[in-house]
Amino acid sequence: MLTTPRVSHLTLLSLLLTTALVSLPVQADEHQQATQTDLGLSDYHRFIIFPHFEKALRAQKNNDEKTALSEFEYMHQQFPDNIAITLYLSESYRHFGHHDKALQLLRQQLKKAPNNAQLQSAYAAIPVEITPINNLEELLTQERQCHSQPDPLCRSRIGQSALNLAKLDIADRQLTGSFADSPQGATLREAILQRAVYLKQWQYADEMLMQLHQQRTLSAQQAQQWFDILLAAQRDDRLLALQSQGLINSPEQQIGYANSLIARNETAKLQNYLANRHPSFANAAQEKSWLYLLTRYSKNPAQSLSQFKAQFPQNQHYQNGFKLADALKAKDYATAQRLLATLPENEWLEERFTVSLAQGNTTQSRQLAQRLSAQQPKNMALLDRLSYQLMQAGKSKTAAQLLLSSYPFSASTIASQNLNTRLFGLLTRYPELASPEQIARLSRPLSTPSQREIQAAWLAPNGQCADIQRLLGDMSTSYSANSWNLLANCYQKTLPGLALYAYQQSAQRQPSTNALRAVAYQAYQTEDYATAVRTWADLSPATLSDQDIMAAANSAQAAGNQTALQSWLAQAQSRNLTHSEAYWWLHAQRFIPNDPDAALADLNRANHIQPSARVYAARANIYRQRGEYAQAITELQQALKLEPNNNDIQANLGYTLWDNGDVAPAREMLQQANQTTPDDPALLKQLTYVNQRLADIPQTRHYAERVIDDIDNASALQPMNEQTNQQRFNFRRLHEDVSRRWTFNFDTVLGLRSGAVNSANNNVGGQPGQSYRSFGQLEAEYRIGSNMLLEGDQLSAYSRVFTGTGTSGVFIPSKDPMWGTGIRWKPLSSQVFFLALEQQIPLDRHHGESDVMIRASSSFLNSGKFSDAWHPNGNGWLAQNLYLDAAHYIRQDNQAYTADYRISWHQKIAANQTIEPYSHVQYNGFNGDSFQGAQLAGIGVRWNIWTGESHYDAWQHRMSLGLEYQNTFKGINQHIGERNSAFITLGVHW
Repeated sequence: MLTTPRVSHLTLLSLLLTTALVSLPVQADEHQQATQTDLGLSDYHRFIIFPHFEKALRAQKNNDEKTALSEFEYMHQQFPDNIAITLYLSESYRHFGHHDKALQLLRQQLKKAPNNAQLQSAYAAIPVEITPINNLEELLTQERQCHSQPDPLCRSRIGQSALNLAKLDIADRQLTGSFADSPQGATLREAILQRAVYLKQWQYADEMLMQLHQQRTLSAQQAQQWFDILLAAQRDDRLLALQSQGLINSPEQQIGYANSLIARNETAKLQNYLANRHPSFANAAQEKSWLYLLTRYSKNPAQSLSQFKAQFPQNQHYQNGFKLADALKAKDYATAQRLLATLPENEWLEERFTVSLAQGNTTQSRQLAQRLSAQQPKNMALLDRLSYQLMQAGKSKTAAQLLLSSYPFSASTIASQNLNTRLFGLLTRYPELASPEQIARLSRPLSTPSQREIQAAWLAPNGQCADIQRLLGDMSTSYSANSWNLLANCYQKTLPGLALYAYQQSAQRQPSTNALRAVAYQAYQTEDYATAVRTWADLSPATLSDQDIMAAANSAQAAGNQTALQSWLAQAQSRNLTHSEAYWWLHAQRFIPNDPDAALADLNRANHIQPSARVYAARANIYRQRGEYAQAITELQQALKLEPNNNDIQANLGYTLWDNGDVAPAREMLQQANQTTPDDPALLKQLTYVNQRLADIPQTRHYAERVIDDIDNASALQPMNEQTNQQRFNFRRLHEDVSRRWTFNFDTVLGLRSGAVNSANNNVGGQPGQSYRSFGQLEAEYRIGSNMLLEGDQLSAYSRVFTGTGTSGVFIPSKDPMWGTGIRWKPLSSQVFFLALEQQIPLDRHHGESDVMIRASSSFLNSGKFSDAWHPNGNGWLAQNLYLDAAHYIRQDNQAYTADYRISWHQKIAANQTIEPYSHVQYNGFNGDSFQGAQLAGIGVRWNIWTGESHYDAWQHRMSLGLEYQNTFKGINQHIGERNSAFITLGVHW
């Protein structure tokens, strides 16, 4: 104990302040910390200890271990019970690494103040090297060491290690003295309890919880765990004993125990428990759970339920509901009605619905069903149940009305599919229930194929094909045979090809005789005769009717299958079907075309049995093949009387009239046939030719355009082959040529040297017997018309100017110009042959004489693929021409003749240009006072350009520029040295 000097407090404080003021600046921080620290001392003791405290802090900051520790230890010696000084000393020990001294210091201090939180916290903060405990021996050793110097941390560690080794007794014996009541002790006790539960040491856990109860420290959570432990251990007697004492006896726990007995199938215990328990419930949910237990598991549910006094109104209704269910089960509808009267009107609707059905109250049943459906519009199971109960009660119309009001049914489930089946079945019985608006709604396609099938089946009896096609038109592979058959029936008239496909799908799914028969008939209808023949072959003749046998024979005939035809005719003969027109008509087809006499005999027999259009038509074909067109026309006219609207007969008669030369009647028949089949390519082409022959230019161009359009439309689906491309070009050329009135031609030949001469007769129209170095001609032709003198002829008027070089030998043909005008007649439509009568007048009156020329000219070997007209196919083509010309000059009484054969190759170099190398040989003759002849040969090349095409017109104009070398073997008025010559040729056709 320090001796207290007699110094006033004021003097001590003054001295302290003076010391602080004169301290060095470097000590400011330590001083501030020291002055601000509350050590829990009186002013006097603080004054005495302050220099040591300040010095210790400064030394610790400067890591002066010796000074810091000696100063703090001195302070602790002076005030050993001072908590603050003890903590400073402990912290200084830790600062300089003396943890063991810090621990020992704090242990000693905790013995004096075991509940001091600061000391406990400081003690716990010191890191302690924990020695692992792996077995009981190590645990006991550590326990002995801990007891030598007991502290909360040590005991807590020993307890946790004991729990890890499942030594609950060792852990439990740590709970002694003050540690048992400390927070660490409480934590260890909870850990021991949880470990006991984990190890299923129920007895140990029960005892611990009982201790907590006796100590009045049992929490609600621990009480619930106690209940759970006893349930898990199935210690029913212990649980019931505790509940009898009011422990773990809440309503939830009583309900929980009852449920555990249900899970264990302890029926007797459960019934006894329910009979002797009367919990006081805190809420309606608890009470409702107990009510449920009574109704399901009590020994006498009805009695238990009637004796139970429900506290909550909703459970009173619930209690009545069970009574109601019992009444309904017993079919005691009077009692059920009384119970329902006590319940809210908007509840127990299904039970009310059941009672109304039993009592025959249709109006109330319908209203209740609609209310129930409106409350749960997506509950298909409820709607299914309601409609089924209505039907069972004999109220099918009411069921249909209920289903109609809920249609379409939500979700694509089996329940909704059953509802669709039920609704459409009821509507089939009561079609008057659906209004037009509802029918439209019922016809809208549902989401699944199976539901659409139900819709289509309902619509089928009324023949509503538009709706059926909309429903089944997606052609889902999941459709049944019946649905495909419905679709086929609807497509039969409008889309026969799709009808055939649909019948085939139906037959694949259900290959019955009727299904295959439908395929065969539809295949014949769509002219798929091969499919028809195969399908009939798949059917047994025994299953077929007489009509089917003949239909099979017709299919075989149409397919050209003589083997099948013979087989089916044999079947027909075996059935004695030979006394019919159909049999002999088919029998006749076997002899066409090889034995027309036998075929004609069969057809005569058929016609004797029953005159028919097809028999007359077949006989007409035989007569036409024989060239007996008049007889063929008679037969077809008879056929047309029987079937006046048969377009095949009309077309056949048109072709036959054309063959017979009756062009105008042929056009009339062909036009009638075309009205029925406006897109028949053969008819369109023939009408083009017929109108051309009749010189009907507008109609010719009209049908030519339709032919071109038809080819173009077909090419959009399948590219044109060379034959089709050539046909298109031919009709475009015909379209252009038939409308042409004026034609202009310019031709000139220019000799490249003054001695060069060319036979004038190579350019017919020059002076007879005269040769020129150069020659030129310009002609304009006007087509007057066709069928002028003969059918198929063509008459034109023309005028031309031609000139040459005469005897001057100049390069440009400008000497002795002549003007010729006349009439040109083409008498034959199929041959290039012209007759002309021309008046020639000299334009230079000093040279030449007027004369009249009669001329005949023709071209051979220059048609089709050998013509000089543009060829649309390939890279080029071979052309040839044999040109013959004869002229008679009346006044001079002279004749001139020319024969020229040319062969050439047109090589395409662009879309409308060719390079044409050629050669030709020519013979010229002149008969005046005596006959003179000349022969020459030439080779050359020309550049040809075609222009002026449009969509419907082929090239209209042609220009040619060429160079030719000639060798004259024998000439007229030529010298021997002038027989080899070169010429420039120029031609324009416009």
